[in-house]
Amino acid sequence: MIILRQQMRSKPERTDDVWAALAAIVPGARATRGVISLDIARDLLDPDSFVATAVYDDAAAVERQESAPEVHAAMAMFSDALAAPPDRKFYDASRDASLA
Repeated sequence: MIILRQQMRSKPERTDDVWAALAAIVPGARATRGVISLDIARDLLDPDSFVATAVYDDAAAVERQESAPEVHAAMAMFSDALAAPPDRKFYDASRDASLA
């Protein structure tokens, strides 16, 4: 299992554009085979900051989800709309059968 945590901070004048681009990603991502979950949140104290957390079965699921047209459109827009490049961290995780 792979977990992605991506933190982004938009330029204040582009926050609505970033929000719309992120919202467009969610339905398709959640329907993608191998995507266990995808949630995008907004920082309660900083409305220009967003955090995406995704859980995938494997690397192939990451590739399938990130190849979607809405992801490409968002990434192209981010170069101009974000205050800095996204901070992306991938984590390798395994399920603990004793906790199930």
